[in-house]
Amino acid sequence: MKKLIYLLIITAFILPSCQTEQKYLTIEEIKKEETEILKVLVAYNKASEDKNFAELLKTLADSVVFFGSDQGEVIKTFADYKVAIQKQWEEYEYTKYGEITDLFIAMDSRATLASVIYGVPLQAKLRNGISEDIFLRVSRTLRKQNDRWVIVSGITSIPREKPKPPQQQNVTQ
Repeated sequence: MKKLIYLLIITAFILPSCQTEQKYLTIEEIKKEETEILKVLVAYNKASEDKNFAELLKTLADSVVFFGSDQGEVIKTFADYKVAIQKQWEEYEYTKYGEITDLFIAMDSRATLASVIYGVPLQAKLRNGISEDIFLRVSRTLRKQNDRWVIVSGITSIPREKPKPPQQQNVTQ
């Protein structure tokens, strides 16, 4: 009986010590992960500018969900994604993304999932000759897949411009 009690006591001390502690990232590790996430976002934009579907796929997870700036634009499969991106590429002669601004990244403590919101200017020229110079607000969810960050989902919007203050009218008497 004494052996059983000793065995239980030893087990009570050994089992908790075998459990893995949750690892928290250092500030340097967080900054490294954020840099890697930013690289993925820039690579996505560059692949889109270059109309390079193969490079675009390298930035995406095994399955994705995208919400476009149009109400009905909800993409849940790669087939739908390819159709939507090809349509976009056919409509535009070129697109050029500017530098990412207002970058906000929230990441879990193990650097496996991240939520990202940012702004980016976009210059584009439609095939009909109309040029656009717009600012996009973008949200992306990324996760670590095979030890690298990939985009899981996203939504893009075009924010309204700030209203201009009313002009003062000169009133002469």
